[in-house]
Amino acid sequence: MKIKIDVAQLIKGMYVCELDRPWTETSFLLQGVFINGADEISQLQQSCEYVFVDAEKSEQSLYPHLRSLFNLSQSKVTTGGSATHEATQADLEQNNFKKELKVARKVHSRTRSFIDTALEDVRLGQAVDTEAAKDLVTEVTNSITRSPHAMVWLTNLKERDEYTSIHCMNVCIMSVSFGRTLGMEKSELEVLGLGGLLHDLGKMRVPPEILNKPSKLTFEEFEVMKTHPVQGYEMLKEQDDELPQEVLDIVKHHHERRNGKGYPSHLDGDHINNMTRIVAIVDVYDAITSDRCYHDAISPYDALKNMYEWVNEDFDKELVENFIKCLGIYPIGSVVKLNMGHVGLVVSASEKSKLRPIVMLVQNSKGECFPTPKLINLAHPKWRTGVNKLEVSRILSKNEYNFNIKDIVMNESVI
Repeated sequence: MKIKIDVAQLIKGMYVCELDRPWTETSFLLQGVFINGADEISQLQQSCEYVFVDAEKSEQSLYPHLRSLFNLSQSKVTTGGSATHEATQADLEQNNFKKELKVARKVHSRTRSFIDTALEDVRLGQAVDTEAAKDLVTEVTNSITRSPHAMVWLTNLKERDEYTSIHCMNVCIMSVSFGRTLGMEKSELEVLGLGGLLHDLGKMRVPPEILNKPSKLTFEEFEVMKTHPVQGYEMLKEQDDELPQEVLDIVKHHHERRNGKGYPSHLDGDHINNMTRIVAIVDVYDAITSDRCYHDAISPYDALKNMYEWVNEDFDKELVENFIKCLGIYPIGSVVKLNMGHVGLVVSASEKSKLRPIVMLVQNSKGECFPTPKLINLAHPKWRTGVNKLEVSRILSKNEYNFNIKDIVMNESVI
């Protein structure tokens, strides 16, 4: 009798005969392992989501327990109940995310290399390779279409001293993700993403002592800073006459505001095109959730709360509301505390279960960091009821945890 069980259910005396992945991808030298104690359980929990246990090869005293697990699993299959469907759906979401993340990391790395080169080209007065930019945005769009949250997870790779390059990437990624939730066609998403990727190139024409000033800009300095949208627009328009007009509009007008008090043209809401409005919202969100030379980041939750208060003055209310729906109740990258005291990072969330996201557990209830963070989907039935019930209790502020989010996101062995 072979029984499929979650790794959280493993106990001493079980014989594991099969994994949810090839044995060669684990630390075990031979196929099949008898659990003698905590070491084997820990290794299996770090490598797998579920395993198959051979009841006949396990300790005889465990047979009644294993038989009950087998009967329970068979009952779920034969009844075809909603719990089985929910479990399958939750497993698929988590596996799709993990699979896509491997691709997304490579695309993210290539895009980062491109934008670093592009910013340096602008600084030196050289042309930007807009064709390469288009190809990369297509890859970003394809990734988000396959699995919408893998790329957004990587927007947590933020560094205070590298703000401009990372910001350009993040605005590209989140604009495409936002546009997708709004129902835009793929061709529109690629234009939107290209505008997001190129929107701040003009900053490289601003003197570095102003761009990187760690204190508030003077009136005169801010007037110089405000030239960057036009500088980027004129540069791109001159070097590539085939760039879509929407891209040029995004570059030139992403600092315009609904009340007409933005810059450089003081356009009001009725005269700002829809793609530019989208990028303007994403631009502000990423800016205030990032550490910059002159201010510390605020949490994703606080950022959305603030931006909602700015609607009517700065942004279109309906678009901001849709942006909040896009990111979810617990935006990706939020640090959350669960009801049992665990602390983790929100990694992804199902559109049908946004209150129960996929969370990477980083700390236990004692505040101790796990050797290897564990990915769990709170939408899975096993975390919904009983003694195993887990749910988000609240979002933590920056001073309530002591780990570095970027380090976790960069660690490819974690996911």
